[in-house]
Amino acid sequence: MDTTPRILPASELLVEDILHVFRSFSAISESKDHLQTKLSTAYEGFIRTTILNSQNSGRPIKLLLPAFPWKNPNLDKVLSGNADFGEELGLARLDHLCTSLAQIYPMGVELTLVSDGPVYNDLLGIPDSDFYDYGLQLRQMAKEKGCTHIKFTRLFDVLGLGDGDSLSKKEYLVVADVCRQEMEKRLTLTRDQLQAKIENDPDTLLTYQQYVKSAFEDLRWGPEVDPVIKASPAKYESETQEVAKRMMQRLLAYEQVLSSRFPDHIRLSIHRSTGASKISIPLIPQPDEFGMMPWHSCVLVRADGRFQTGHSSQFRDTEQFEIISRGSSPYLVREKHPMFSWNRRVEISHAYGGFVTVTNLDRDEKNGKLDDDSKGKLVDLALRFGTIQLRGFDIS
Repeated sequence: MDTTPRILPASELLVEDILHVFRSFSAISESKDHLQTKLSTAYEGFIRTTILNSQNSGRPIKLLLPAFPWKNPNLDKVLSGNADFGEELGLARLDHLCTSLAQIYPMGVELTLVSDGPVYNDLLGIPDSDFYDYGLQLRQMAKEKGCTHIKFTRLFDVLGLGDGDSLSKKEYLVVADVCRQEMEKRLTLTRDQLQAKIENDPDTLLTYQQYVKSAFEDLRWGPEVDPVIKASPAKYESETQEVAKRMMQRLLAYEQVLSSRFPDHIRLSIHRSTGASKISIPLIPQPDEFGMMPWHSCVLVRADGRFQTGHSSQFRDTEQFEIISRGSSPYLVREKHPMFSWNRRVEISHAYGGFVTVTNLDRDEKNGKLDDDSKGKLVDLALRFGTIQLRGFDIS
């Protein structure tokens, strides 16, 4: 038997390196509770072909992610209706993925992020203005944080109806209903066919289960949901089942549109999946868990240096937690600890990768010097979080 090691061509080595990056960012679910980090053989084949085609034509690797619909109005889950630290971490991780790929693929990487807000928002009673404003906040956040690999596009563009970014807010809100009507036209499955797909396709079942859970928890918070439905437990439960199935119908039509519009893009997903047709990328990965979506949760900065996703209702004990705001809006929750409590006016901010910035808000010469107590807190922060940046201090 020939035991000579097989030497891979350079192109195959490149593909293997790229697949390794995807695997390192991915967490794929074969069942609700079992996580693994592998892709299906079939989808790995598609990825290989796509990478080689991109390389041969000198084009960047193109990724596609439909996500970030709107901020959940359920204040038992989120801190406010605005994008916050969760979205910041999610966008940063997606850009980190692209940067990691670009380090080994010289033609670059582009990630197209499609906000799927108008696909479903009417079903959950979410005003059109909510998903529009949320999308603007994400664009501004990505720009401020230097997420240069991410570009945003709207459902209006994906459906081939025009250039959504050229429309004013007022104009876009008018055409949002046109987008939904177009989606309804493209529904291809009957209810019986949908039920069969839910029962027989693992990815569809995973998504449907999540939709049922989310609809039951959040429908009552929708500003435009009929109060009669909210007031009747029986009607409410029936409506949540109906909403989940309509969401699934639109999703499957939406998936077909995305496949047609972006045939040469590698598909990412922020949901659990089997890995058969997409790469699951948790936006804020948790130990032994996939992690919650930023728009359905908030982030706790723990004293041990971890970023934990959870619902805002979990963090209301003011003896244990404090809400940190940015501007006039709550941005994150932080576990109380002496290292966050200084004997001077400082601002302690957090960023992706565990970076901590400590800004001195008293800029006079006397308060610019670090005393022993401050130095001890900095050591504690460095040991727990990693990289510390100081602003406005005299460290000479």
